[in-house]
Amino acid sequence: MTIKLDQYRFSVACWLIAFFLAGFFAFRNIATWPARIFYPGEESYEGSALVEITRLARGVPIYAPASDDGFAGATYGPLYYLVGSRITDPKRPSYLHLRLLSAFAILGCALLCGLLAFWLSQSYFAACLSPLIFLAYGIVTYHGVSALSDNVALFLFFSGFLIAYRYRNSVAVLIAAPLMVLGFYYKPQYIAGPLAVLLYLLLGKNYRRAIQFAALLVLCGFGLLGLFQWVIFAHQEFWRHFLLYQATLWSWHQFKIGLLVFVLMLLAPLLLAFEFLRAHPNRLLFCYLACAVVLGMLTIGKESAFIQYFYESILLISALLPALLVARIAQRVLPIGVIVLLAFALVAGQWYTPPAPSSKAFAENVALHSFLRRNFSSNARALGFRGGDLIQSGLDMPFADLFQIELLARHDLVSDAHLISRIQSHWFDVIVLDFDLNSERDPTWLNYYLTEPARKAIEQNYTILGTLPVPAPEKLWGEDKFYLYVPR
Repeated sequence: MTIKLDQYRFSVACWLIAFFLAGFFAFRNIATWPARIFYPGEESYEGSALVEITRLARGVPIYAPASDDGFAGATYGPLYYLVGSRITDPKRPSYLHLRLLSAFAILGCALLCGLLAFWLSQSYFAACLSPLIFLAYGIVTYHGVSALSDNVALFLFFSGFLIAYRYRNSVAVLIAAPLMVLGFYYKPQYIAGPLAVLLYLLLGKNYRRAIQFAALLVLCGFGLLGLFQWVIFAHQEFWRHFLLYQATLWSWHQFKIGLLVFVLMLLAPLLLAFEFLRAHPNRLLFCYLACAVVLGMLTIGKESAFIQYFYESILLISALLPALLVARIAQRVLPIGVIVLLAFALVAGQWYTPPAPSSKAFAENVALHSFLRRNFSSNARALGFRGGDLIQSGLDMPFADLFQIELLARHDLVSDAHLISRIQSHWFDVIVLDFDLNSERDPTWLNYYLTEPARKAIEQNYTILGTLPVPAPEKLWGEDKFYLYVPR
């Protein structure tokens, strides 16, 4: 009786510790959501996307080739732009509705984590702990309310995967394919799910079902590709933007940074996840986790990639760790190692989580917008790295994404000759940079979003009107400030 009582007390203590750890970080991070959602400036490279969405809502062809009239990289999925253009006011663009949509999507992913944990463990404790672990990761709760495409795409892909998981041994597994294709056209990133389903069917020698699933993916995929290329975005270069421009932007330096992030943040909990799958074999989940890890490490090397490229790994970690805890307690094995590694994983998961925007940041952003509205007429042409601030101030951004066009120019995918020609002809009413071209010597920042010909063109044809403070959430480095260049 004493042994059973001690075992019961210990299991309760384990669950309390796990819930405390996950709950503490989850609620701590979620508490920053109001400030992040309502902050009028950009976080996490949202500005260029807002410019592209706003211009699409105004009837501008965002997939048009580069010309003297402008250029948009538009490398996110077309569904993201179409949905975004419907919920964004083109006259008063803001991030609010896009961020709210992302928040609902990431909460939906958290609930789906709990559902998967319950299917694996038949434990309501695991089902409740799983969403908390997912939301406890700083990158989830920080990037989870960004105005970007990742969260909705992840929700669509993961929903499709759970349908496939639930009906993996029946023809209903095919229902997952159209949902995954929708996720692909929201953002072509989180494809571990469909790959895992195909691999599972092939390893199980269910070749007929694998062919059916692959055929449905191809049919839906090419059907939507044709719809976007020749109907919705007719006479534009949709396929180049969607497939070519982002697929070729690889950086060895970015890959090394991403690999370091993977080791520090995810290696320990992934070992626990694979340990659960070793003790409780599940071919489909093993395929999913393996594909998620491999694809995450490969794609983290893309230029401008961020830690959310490991989203799928975090999803599975969040579902498998609670199931492992249930299994260890049921076996009357002291899960001290699981608790310790969970604590380490959650602490490491706070790495690179920027603080929420402060009241000072709100005030500085308002001051920036007010200054631009006072000094430049409505729809004056502007150029800059943070296009969101410029277009929210009533300015026009014909070249929607300065970083993207210069990056593509360095890879010889798009010429920036049109941009440089417009700079030389004083076509832009204002150019906003993060440095003084006459005094800045650090090549890191000089080359961050400008090529040398573009820098020389600005230096020769524009002069500094003044400087403004950069709100903390938008700073590239500690002493960053805005330099406003106007035609000489």
